[in-house]
Amino acid sequence: MLNKLSVKNFAIIEDIDISFKDGLTVLTGETGAGKSLIIDCISLLLGERANLEMIRHGEEKATIVGQFSFHNIYLSGLLNKLNVEYLDDSITITRVISSTRSYIKVNDTPISLNDLKKMSKYLADIHLQFDMTKLLNRENYLDIVDGFKSDVIDEYKSKYEESLNLLKEKYHQYQKLLNRINEIKKNKEFYEFDYQELKALNLSLAEEDDIKEQISYLRNYDQIYSLLGETKELIDKESLDDIYEIKNKVKELSSYQNEYEEYVSRIDSAYYELEDIYESIKKKFSHLDYNPNLLDELETRLNEINVIKKKHNKTVEELIEYQNELERLINATDDNDILLKEEYNQLFALYKQTYSYGEDLSKVRKQIAKNVIKELERHLEDLSLKSKFDIRIDSTTLHDDVDLSIFLPTGIDEVDFYIETNIGEGMKPLGKVISGGEASRIMLAFKTLFIKANKVETVIFDEIDTGINGEVASKVANKIYEISLSSQVITITHLPQVACLSKNHVKISKTINKGRTFTQIKELNLDEKIYEIALMISEGKVTNSQLEYAKEMVMNKH
Repeated sequence: MLNKLSVKNFAIIEDIDISFKDGLTVLTGETGAGKSLIIDCISLLLGERANLEMIRHGEEKATIVGQFSFHNIYLSGLLNKLNVEYLDDSITITRVISSTRSYIKVNDTPISLNDLKKMSKYLADIHLQFDMTKLLNRENYLDIVDGFKSDVIDEYKSKYEESLNLLKEKYHQYQKLLNRINEIKKNKEFYEFDYQELKALNLSLAEEDDIKEQISYLRNYDQIYSLLGETKELIDKESLDDIYEIKNKVKELSSYQNEYEEYVSRIDSAYYELEDIYESIKKKFSHLDYNPNLLDELETRLNEINVIKKKHNKTVEELIEYQNELERLINATDDNDILLKEEYNQLFALYKQTYSYGEDLSKVRKQIAKNVIKELERHLEDLSLKSKFDIRIDSTTLHDDVDLSIFLPTGIDEVDFYIETNIGEGMKPLGKVISGGEASRIMLAFKTLFIKANKVETVIFDEIDTGINGEVASKVANKIYEISLSSQVITITHLPQVACLSKNHVKISKTINKGRTFTQIKELNLDEKIYEIALMISEGKVTNSQLEYAKEMVMNKH
C-alpha cells in the first residue's frame, strides 16, 4: 500500500506531500492541473524510465519519495536478496533525477532500475492511459494471460527456456559438425590428391636442413679442400712436438716455483686438444669426395620441397601435420557419418523434450484462459457489456525433422482475443471491433480479474473510465469500488459516479504566481467533496440543485 508520496521539482510540481489511505482515493481537477503528473511520479517509483525534461525549469534535480507498506513473502525475499534492511514490512523508495547524478534508493540502499522493476510488481499495479492500446495489439495478449498466474507460469516457462537454450546450443554444434562433414565429402578428391602428393614426397623434419648443408658442402668443395689442406700443413707433427717440448720446459720450471704448475696443466690440455683436432682434420681431408650427381639430386629434392611449401604456404613441419590431418579426414568418412547420426539423435531427443516443456506450458495457459473467460464474461456483464469472450491459444506443431522456428521465446503458443458484442454477429478479433468505451470496460474487467488473482495491494488507474458516460458510468464506478474493497485504489477520474464512491478525495489544481505555475494538492472534506462533484456534474457554474444532487449521490452511496 502506498502511504505517502513526496515530490520536489518535478515539472510544474514544486514541493508537495500527499498521504494516501486504504480504500478508494480519487484524484480530480481541471485538465493540465497535474493529475497525471502524480501518476507519473508513482510510475517512476515503480520502475518507469526517467526523463531529464521532467526536472522543473531552473532546478538541478527532481526528487520523488514514496513510503510503502506490504505483506508479501516474495517481496520480503527479494529485499533480503538485495541486502535491503527494512522494519515492520515497510520501505521508502527514493528516486532522484539529475543530469549529473541520478539514483534509486530503497531504505538508503542503492539499487538498480532493473531491481526496482522486479520489486514493483509486488507493490502495485498501475494502469496508464496508453495501456488501453494493449487490448488492440495481439502481441500483448500472451503477457496478459500469463499475468493472471505469473508465479505458476514462470515455473513452467523457466524449464522451457532452459531446454530451448540447450537445444539452440546443441543445434549450433550439430550444424558445425554437419558443415564440416559436408565440406570433407565435397573436397574429398582434393584432399586425396594433396595427401598422395605429400605422401610421395616422404617429408621429414630434419631433411631440409640436412640437404642444405650437403649442397653447401658440394658447391664449396674446392674451397673446403684447400682450407683443410692448408690447416693440416699448419698443424703438423713438428708443431705438436714443439708444444710438447714447451710443456716439458715449463714443467721443469714448476719444480722450482709452484706458480708454473698451472701453466703445465693448461699447456697439457691444449696439446691434447690440438692433437685431436689435427687427427680429425687429417681424417676429413683424406675422406673428402666430390659427387656432382649427388649435388643435382639434392638440388632437385630441395626444389621439390620449396615448391610444395610455396603451394600450401606452410613450413615442412606444418606440411607433415597437414598430411596427417588429410589422412585422418579421408579415413574418417564412415566414422563421421556414424557420429553425425548419433549427434542428430541426441539433438532430436532434446527437440522433443523442449516441445514437451512447451506443451506443459501451453496446458497451463489454456487452463488459465478457460478460467479467465468465465469470470471475464461475468465482469463484462456487470459493466453493461453482455458479450461472449474467447481466448484462443494456437500451438505450433512438432515437425518430423528438427525445426527451431516452431519455438518462440515465450513458448509454442500464439494468443488472440475474440469477442461477440452483438449476439448473433459471431466472434471477431477484439482489436478490430471494440470502441473506446468498450475498451475501457474490457480493460477494467481484465484488471479486476488480475488484481484478484494476484492479490495486488495497490491499484492505480489513470482515467480507466475514459469514454464512459450515462448508465454505464455507474456500472464502471461500482466495479472500481468493488476492487477498492480488497485493494487500495488510486484513480484519476472525470466521472462524478466514481468520485461519489470514494473514501478519500484529493483535488489537484494549479496556480500562477510571479510568472511560475505551481501544482497544489488538497484533501477534501465532505462538504468540499460534494461541491467538487457538483462542479464535475455542471462542468461550469454550480447551482443549488446540482449541489443537492451531488449531496444525494454521495450520501446514498455510503
